[in-house]
Amino acid sequence: MYRFYFLLAVTIMLAILVLGGLPGMAQPVAYSQDNAGSVFLPYIAGPFPTPTRTPTATPAPATATPTQGPPPPAGPSEWTQHAHDAQRTSYNPISVPTPWRWKWAWNGPDATGRIAAGKFGLPRNSQPVTGGGRVYIAAGSRGVYALDNANGAVVWNKNPGGAINSTPAYDADTGALFVVSSNGALYKLNAATGATSANFAGAGASALPLPPAIAGDRVFFSMGDNVYAINKNTMKQVWSYNAGSPVDTPPAYSATRDFVVVASRDLYVHAIRNSNGAQAWRTKTTVLESGDPGSSNANDLAEVSRGWPVISEQNGIVLIKLRLDWQTLWDSSPWPSSNSAMHSNLVNRPTLQALLALNLNDGSTAFIPNIGHGGFGDGNYMPMGPMPVVKRFNDGSEVAYVVMRGMPCKQEPCDGRYDSHFGEMLLNNNTISGYEAGYVRFMDNTFFPTDEQAYLSMAGDYIFGGHWEAGIAHEIVDRTAARGSNNNPIKTSNLPHVATSQQGDVCNSGFLTSHYCSSGLNSGRYWPGGFYIYWQEGAVYDRYWSEYAAWVISNGTIYFVSTDGAVVALENGQPAGVAIQTPAEQSATTTLSYVNEGAIDYTAARDFAGHTMTVEGQVHEVFNNGKAVYLTFKTPHQGAFLVKILKTEWAQFNQPPETIYSAGQRVQVTGRIEWYQGDPVIYVRHPDQIHLVNMTTGS
Repeated sequence: MYRFYFLLAVTIMLAILVLGGLPGMAQPVAYSQDNAGSVFLPYIAGPFPTPTRTPTATPAPATATPTQGPPPPAGPSEWTQHAHDAQRTSYNPISVPTPWRWKWAWNGPDATGRIAAGKFGLPRNSQPVTGGGRVYIAAGSRGVYALDNANGAVVWNKNPGGAINSTPAYDADTGALFVVSSNGALYKLNAATGATSANFAGAGASALPLPPAIAGDRVFFSMGDNVYAINKNTMKQVWSYNAGSPVDTPPAYSATRDFVVVASRDLYVHAIRNSNGAQAWRTKTTVLESGDPGSSNANDLAEVSRGWPVISEQNGIVLIKLRLDWQTLWDSSPWPSSNSAMHSNLVNRPTLQALLALNLNDGSTAFIPNIGHGGFGDGNYMPMGPMPVVKRFNDGSEVAYVVMRGMPCKQEPCDGRYDSHFGEMLLNNNTISGYEAGYVRFMDNTFFPTDEQAYLSMAGDYIFGGHWEAGIAHEIVDRTAARGSNNNPIKTSNLPHVATSQQGDVCNSGFLTSHYCSSGLNSGRYWPGGFYIYWQEGAVYDRYWSEYAAWVISNGTIYFVSTDGAVVALENGQPAGVAIQTPAEQSATTTLSYVNEGAIDYTAARDFAGHTMTVEGQVHEVFNNGKAVYLTFKTPHQGAFLVKILKTEWAQFNQPPETIYSAGQRVQVTGRIEWYQGDPVIYVRHPDQIHLVNMTTGS
């Protein structure tokens, strides 16, 4: 009770301070922040709560200062703007549990899996965003499409002006969709109808993908040499900032610093004060000069276009990706196997530094990420490689997930083209013992070459990669400190992958309306089982090439945007789309229906958590601990399926359950799969839930 009143008093005092204080009370000083130091006044906007005004000391050079006090929340479950949030983390804390089933597809296959009439490509780096029960998609000269999230039907299609090459941003407060056009304007559309309600004309024009960011009552966008803060209600300019060079990245927003961060064509990174649009810092930390890397044989040019700043709030870091020359793939071939060798290589050869980590407080180098350059091969150069994902854990700590390079290679010959992996990058020196900030930890993943690196996003413990031919998906199942080396990587398991076109009848079934093949996908290459978009349509991506595929996870739905511009929506459910109609709970007098077909093996039970299923397996052990009778299917049972009959339910059986069931019996158990100490479990409340298979089928 004392704690409650203490917290209440603190809350009241903070509210008084924030709202202006008591009559006669001196107002708090608003401190500035510059390269010389002092303190900053954090401003939390958008979905973030307003923090207390806690000063943070200026960090030592090349060391980031973590956020003081509790971190901002990880963010909403809805993906409403490019890279999920204004920090551009590409991380959704809420995943969609497996199994997945096909929900709908748009701009892709017809009802027979062939290419639908009227299909077209989408702009490069385009992502679907959601809000108000709709999915919004930038479609270049065709404008913007709004789809019904329930079935993928087009709700409206509008073009307010120019080409819409940038991911829109949805705002629930105003019920509006904010859209940046190639003509330089920011448009505010009615999200329900697509009607233009207002617009703001920026200076200049750009065909680059420059999606807006929303935080609090402001929309930030880049255009020409300028960055703008626009009031989302009035569409009036709050401030503008001139970078002195074309701003080639969209803005990212740091809630803890109240900074807007961009990178300009001259390779400078800028932090802009959201309070007044003034420059907080401006820095260039790369030794490279600005220019198209493909235009020089000297390997001395870099670009920031088609990337975006990624912010780690808790660690006070902004990550900036550079596009380097194709030759950098071979300059260290293959990439070293140890972090110390990677670090030494990058220190001694700074022209190979493809990812910059800057201190949010002053723009200085925070650390050197052990990331080698890669991307999608395209003639004699590589476009921008994948952006990092920043994941926040429940305790507030953060790591980055990246596409890294290093031996061992996943295919031979072991050279610069075959040394790419998913990886976990540390953002400070304290997360994993023995790993410094910028060091990477190897992960298991489906193979892709270094010149075909997969673009990343995450939801919970699921990590997704968008390759030009397929969508890669894994669950991280063991990232304990002992793992992460090149010979003991972070352990993952396969989630359903998505392939563009199923070329061979791997499932021996012909086209299926479920678009699902558990035994494998063949889209010119072989991929783990999952969903195919087209049925025997060949290299569709070559006909509608947009270069990048992407995954977006939002509000209970997974959206995969293929390289050819198809958008596929997946949701939780049995892949074949046939539900087992069995109530989750039954009274003692109700008989459960026995499901003869559609039973899953006990080893797959964890993938169906939360669903009523029939699980089949051979009982390994039966024991009674006085509180419950357990049927186990593996010893030890940790992590495996378990049947639990609580003592309160024993009276439903005509004799003690441990005498009815015994080791060696093959059973089918029907009920809702739940969790018990990490194990998938069905709680049996009536004997009709357990069916002895060998007694009825002779098997």
